[in-house]
Amino acid sequence: MLKLIAGLAEKKIKYNLNKILSYAPLVLALLYVVARAYRGGSDIDHYLEASRGLFNGKNIYEAYLYSPFFALLLRPLSIFDLNIGRIIWAIINFSAAIRLYMVSRKLVEGLISYNKIDLLWWTIGIVIISAGFLNHNFILGQITILILWLTMEGLYQVVLKEKNISGALLLAVAVSIKIIPIAGLFYLFLRGKFKALVFVVIFFIATLFIPSLFVGHTYNMKMLNNWTNTIHPANEKYVFEQSNGTQSLNALLPAYFYDFGEKIDSPVHFNRTITSVPHNTLLIILQITRVLLLLSLLFVIHHRSNKHLDPAITFFREFAYLALVTVLIFPHQQTYAMLYIVPAGAYMILFSILAFRTGWKIRFHYKVIVIISLILLGILSVMGRDIVGDRIVDLFSYYHLWGIMNLIFITFLQIVKPWELLKLSALIHTSKIEE
Repeated sequence: MLKLIAGLAEKKIKYNLNKILSYAPLVLALLYVVARAYRGGSDIDHYLEASRGLFNGKNIYEAYLYSPFFALLLRPLSIFDLNIGRIIWAIINFSAAIRLYMVSRKLVEGLISYNKIDLLWWTIGIVIISAGFLNHNFILGQITILILWLTMEGLYQVVLKEKNISGALLLAVAVSIKIIPIAGLFYLFLRGKFKALVFVVIFFIATLFIPSLFVGHTYNMKMLNNWTNTIHPANEKYVFEQSNGTQSLNALLPAYFYDFGEKIDSPVHFNRTITSVPHNTLLIILQITRVLLLLSLLFVIHHRSNKHLDPAITFFREFAYLALVTVLIFPHQQTYAMLYIVPAGAYMILFSILAFRTGWKIRFHYKVIVIISLILLGILSVMGRDIVGDRIVDLFSYYHLWGIMNLIFITFLQIVKPWELLKLSALIHTSKIEE
């Protein structure tokens, strides 16, 4: 009897020890994030200063690009010392990153849940491709992680959980902070989620006026006017962007097809301009390309092969596609916004794992896509100044290769449909049963 009790106790201790060890990487990552936040973060400092300025009647739109509502939301953080405020902000974003992973895992685990090793490899792949982007956002104290989570979580709640109110609230908050999640509303429209769409609009309008309750209506209206003037896409600085750090279409196309008439910082002696297209002509091409990218969502959502498929993996592909389109069509999306490529990377890693498990029983063009995807994702994972050096990163940015990679992955997501992943998963499952 004593031996039995001792054996059970030993198993319990081992189980608890394994559980503690499994959380160790998360704890270490959190400690790192907190330490970096304490050392400083340029963007979050501006956010917190804007939050303080909002309650002091100042014009907050000197070094701040977001809404008065976001400045209001940050008020609980801005009452503290900057170091404390940065740490709380880092913890919030760290939690958002964990939740992004948890939702993504729920969406894919139906295809690989029977093999914990595959799920582990998929997780490792996500960590590798996202670590650099997450680190960049944590160092700056940027808002990208939170916005990506609000958008994905909101759409997930509406589309799969059928929770229109909670999902719409999250989306409304996202749009009210930074305008780019508005692409998610177009996605809801294409999905026929009109009730949720109405809720988003109602909640968004509410977020515009909520600050009036705290700082006065006249002042809030003035700040709203300053905000809309700051972010208006028709602003000259957002038409064609010359910055190498911007990866949106409005920087990518002019880099190769427009003469800015002045010297551009270049890490090489080669001119990247293929040909010079007149301003108005290139502007028309830019707008047409944006519209076509948005309309291509219709094909992704309503393609006949999507009918009667697993809704989870179908939604995951659609969201990954939406994320890529979003970061291309909106202006001034810089390197830290390339975090939006991670869902597409996660989808392609999943396809690669399934293909490997079947012994590469896929068509030749799918093999080519898998190989190219893994190479590109490998390049993305090491593209940090502290890893490959300033020169290579500058070269990467000069040729706007981040934006080009987005276009490549958009093409891959068009080709690799959920049906292909489900076929591979079924083949693996069948072979395991036969064994």
